[in-house]
Amino acid sequence: MKMKFRKIILILLFIQCATSSFQCDDCNRKDMYLDGSKSWVPLRGTGHLAFEDKLGNTTDFAFTGLDTTVINTTECGELYNYQYINNTLYLNQAKTDSIYFNLFNTNHLNGRAVSNNTFCFAMWAIHRKAEEGKEAKKMARYRVGSKTYDDVILIFNNKSFSPITLDSVIIANNVGLVGFTYYGKRYHLK
Repeated sequence: MKMKFRKIILILLFIQCATSSFQCDDCNRKDMYLDGSKSWVPLRGTGHLAFEDKLGNTTDFAFTGLDTTVINTTECGELYNYQYINNTLYLNQAKTDSIYFNLFNTNHLNGRAVSNNTFCFAMWAIHRKAEEGKEAKKMARYRVGSKTYDDVILIFNNKSFSPITLDSVIIANNVGLVGFTYYGKRYHLK
């Protein structure tokens, strides 16, 4: 009887060891907060941002910026925090035209521009693409309007999307969106 009991315990211990060694990483997920990369999308709240065209005309565009932390649950029932940021600049009253950036907790900056509910660009991993230089380009000491910014990313006109009514989007570190071309008119942050 003792031998049978020991055998059962050994089998159960073996099963426990074997299954726990194959446990998924989701069960041990740590909190997922953003790092310093959130300086690329620094604005929070709702309101308006003033942009100026090359003739000096000022236009106020509606803006929303959300920094959100949610509590998620792993498949194993463990809780963890997940942070992300969304920034949107609305270019018309109907809000069908907009420039949108989000930063996920993996510190991947993503963006898209929409005009008349049609994509003008959609880009994931903007920092990586800016280093490649094909779809976006990272530049230092770049002038936009009357201001020079230390660190900017220019997102090029994407010919895959047509018609192009919104292009050449520029974001600056520690500022956010600082320039874009909309229906052929160049705007920069006032």
